Amino acid sequence: MTSEEADHAPGARPKAAGKYLGEDLIFVISLPRSGSTLLQRLLAGHRDVQTSAETWLMLHPVYGLRPAGTKAEYGQKWAATAVREFLEYYADGEETHLDGIRAYAGAIYGRVREKNGNPRYFLDKTPRYSLIVPDLWRLFPDARFVLLWRNPLAVLASQLTTYMSDGDWTKLGNFRPDLLEAPARLLEARDLLRGAAFELSYESLVQDPEGMLQELCAYLDIEYLRGMQEYGDTPAPRGIMNDPVGVHRHTSPSAENLDKWRWLGRDRQARHFALAYLDALGPTVPDAMGYPAAELRAAIEAEPLQSGPRRVFPWSVAITPWQEWGLKQRVQATWHFAAADRGVIAGAAAAAGVIWRRLTGGLGRLAGHGGPNLGRPRPRGATKFVPTTPDEDNSPP
Repeated sequence: MTSEEADHAPGARPKAAGKYLGEDLIFVISLPRSGSTLLQRLLAGHRDVQTSAETWLMLHPVYGLRPAGTKAEYGQKWAATAVREFLEYYADGEETHLDGIRAYAGAIYGRVREKNGNPRYFLDKTPRYSLIVPDLWRLFPDARFVLLWRNPLAVLASQLTTYMSDGDWTKLGNFRPDLLEAPARLLEARDLLRGAAFELSYESLVQDPEGMLQELCAYLDIEYLRGMQEYGDTPAPRGIMNDPVGVHRHTSPSAENLDKWRWLGRDRQARHFALAYLDALGPTVPDAMGYPAAELRAAIEAEPLQSGPRRVFPWSVAITPWQEWGLKQRVQATWHFAAADRGVIAGAAAAAGVIWRRLTGGLGRLAGHGGPNLGRPRPRGATKFVPTTPDEDNSPP
């Protein structure tokens, strides 16, 4: 393909002379706990690839002109308005800001490469980048994009076993963007990139790592190295923004746990979450991802119930960040945890206490004393559910 043909290939973007356009970047775009850490470790052993723990580097600059989506003590809405007006009246508008982001990224990514032997690529694996793929594509049209898919119920199962095996369902709301927004964003990214990205699934990666790596290396225009699928001698990236469990339990991709997610159907609480999650996604999104929703639902419902509480914690409450709960949701959560720990009567008493504090807090506000700090309801006991061990499927946080 000639350079002229490349400029007009599907997904090609106009080049801007003298600007950093991400020619040395690989962005891995996926849901959290989809195998991106595994893929990262496999590529990290290549002499042409440098990587790190999740950087989250591009999120702040990209959100800089957005009036919503972030919180800041100085006021994000007003800051975004001020910067936009400044750029419009005194510079070349938003394009100046984009050029600034490019220079920022080029300096930081470039310095990392310089300090680590100047490999051809830096691989940035940050799952929340699923929220900003159009921005990354506009900023860095010469970057390589890798879209990694995984069964959404396997993602949910991994989230639950890794972060919520203690039964503290209030944590689930932290992952709402990943569970509810990211799947559709990934599908939009596929349409946007129009064949310019490399796509693979977690399932294909663990079943045929050699074949997938050969195809990926061809896409990246780097040599496939024999034995790349063995990552045991490749150091893990430094930092806490890394896989807390799975990938470190193996030295090469393993397909032995591909069906592990089916345990969701055997626990009453987990089954409720799984079916409600499918309802929230609707049939279109899983189908388009390559995991037919009807088949996922049938698989969950076919599992025999073996454990779980008589009364489940509502999905609608769990998936909402607790800071956004209203009185009804707070009462539901307080009752559930207290009843599970100490019985139904204790649950009712605890829920009544929440209502009382809210009422007396309202009177306090009228009197100028401020409202109550109700805090986050949490289980007191060691509430466990099946399985009780962390996820071991080579997947990332």
